Amino acid sequence: MFREGGDGCNRWVVLCLGLLNAVLLIAAVVLGNNCAKVKEGSFHISHPAVTQLFSELDFLQSNHSDVIEAEEEAKKALERAIKNHEEIKVKIEQLKTIGDDFWKQMESLRTVKTNLQSNISTLEGSCGSCLPGWILFNSSCYFFSSTESSTVTKNWHNSRADCVRRGSDLVVIDDQVEQRFLSSNIENMKTSPRWWKNGFWIGITDRETEGKWVWINNVTEVEPRYWMDGEPNDSGHEGEDCGVVVSSPFNPWKTRYDGKCQTEDLHWICEMPSR
Repeated sequence: MFREGGDGCNRWVVLCLGLLNAVLLIAAVVLGNNCAKVKEGSFHISHPAVTQLFSELDFLQSNHSDVIEAEEEAKKALERAIKNHEEIKVKIEQLKTIGDDFWKQMESLRTVKTNLQSNISTLEGSCGSCLPGWILFNSSCYFFSSTESSTVTKNWHNSRADCVRRGSDLVVIDDQVEQRFLSSNIENMKTSPRWWKNGFWIGITDRETEGKWVWINNVTEVEPRYWMDGEPNDSGHEGEDCGVVVSSPFNPWKTRYDGKCQTEDLHWICEMPSR
């Protein structure tokens, strides 16, 4: 009885254990399925913050290459900027050198300008002036030899040589205004009671061709009215080939006669441009 009862009890225990294992197996399977479902469901979480986080992550990943490319472009732009900066520095130095040279030239030009202004002032101060003893008329200076010495007279050739020594030449009468100026001046320079002795040599002669009166500047005289009545007459065996001007208060236009170039000694009139 005991063995039978014992065997029956064992069988019952075995049966209970088998049922328990079956229940545990079923429970394990159910729990496994539930865990799988939970795990699978974890990938479908729809929380807004998590969803936005994944979206931003995807955006960052998709734009990573753009960021790297932008970084490379920024590096290149920086390198170009540095290079341009260096080039600008070089140009600035060059411009500074040019500027220094420019200011040096400006200072030099200012000095030249100052000197020119000084020279202009000097020239303006002396412009239109004559040497002492000379008379200014229009743009010419005139020297009447009688003002220097009332007794010294010369022939035509020596008179001209004296003018040349003074840096001038015998006077050339160009127009009526100059004719009247000379006539009015020599009127007060008489040194002899003989009218022809009060004459002054002038720069006209017909030595080359008789009757063709030519001024020393190679201009041929074509106005005969300045000759006194009956002049030029080439009187005497020596001939009269050089022009003389005298004072004529009655007719200032008829003031010339022809004199003996070599043997007649008279005063003379020199002319040169004013300074």
